Amino acid sequence: PLFVRVGMAYKELSSHSLYPTLGKDTTLPQFRPQDPHLLGTAPLFGRTQDEYPVWYFFYGTLASVPKLCSVLSLPEDEIPVLHKASVMGGKLETWGGKYNALIDGPETSRVEGSAYRVMSKEHEDELRKYETEAYEVVRCLIEIDGATVQGCTFRFVGEVD
Repeated sequence: PLFVRVGMAYKELSSHSLYPTLGKDTTLPQFRPQDPHLLGTAPLFGRTQDEYPVWYFFYGTLASVPKLCSVLSLPEDEIPVLHKASVMGGKLETWGGKYNALIDGPETSRVEGSAYRVMSKEHEDELRKYETEAYEVVRCLIEIDGATVQGCTFRFVGEVD
């Protein structure tokens, strides 16, 4: 038998904490959830694991309409709409000498890119396959046209150059 390994960006969004979030060390006390019995209402931690549609922030090759069409296998008449966007709390480095890598940065650092609204788990899975296990899906706040939305992005998990 021939086994073909499919590397996919890891995604495990906690429903009980902010973990994982771009630019935040969620083990620090200020980011830990409070005990529910001390609160009047249950805390909300942003995006849930399988909530669609979901905004995604792209900063590299996926921020190109032709590449996004190819990765998602979209028909020619279905052109994805990319919005000029930015995220706070990350910075771009390189890995492998040529690939962009979004990693945690200072809270005030801003990364420019594009935002795209992923409508289904199938499309999200295709994006995760494209990014491979070198990345993980993390929560982030995306600024689009002056408004801030909760979304996700791909954070690099390896060693940068």
